[in-house]
Amino acid sequence: MILIAGYAGLAAGVILLFLAHVAPRFGAGNFIREIDQPTAFGRKISHREAHLIGILIHLLVSLFAGLVFAWLVDQRLVSGFHFLPVLGWSVILTFVFGLIIMPLEGHGIFGVKHDAWFPVDLFLTSILWGLIFFALMRVWGV
Repeated sequence: MILIAGYAGLAAGVILLFLAHVAPRFGAGNFIREIDQPTAFGRKISHREAHLIGILIHLLVSLFAGLVFAWLVDQRLVSGFHFLPVLGWSVILTFVFGLIIMPLEGHGIFGVKHDAWFPVDLFLTSILWGLIFFALMRVWGV
């Protein structure tokens, strides 16, 4: 069950990543502005390297979110793979991303350094991840 949830979390991340790369082609634009010179671990890197690192981190976080939720269910800390617990997990992820990950990446709390609507985008994206995760867990029989 934990591995299936990990796969579902990863697949939800892949679907969202695909949508993020397709949306600008349909006029949605790029929501995150490019920084002048990206760095990783104190070393200057190219924009392509920064993009690939971002993709990898996004997929690892999606995998980890699915695994942790399944572990919480396995430990009976969460009632199961029902709609409301998954929705609640998505809201928790929104706060983790907005209060910890986004500031560490230099986007500010909830990404407000970009614009005032970025927190809304973060919330909707996290909820969409939860809906996809929930649907995949249902399809895969958990």
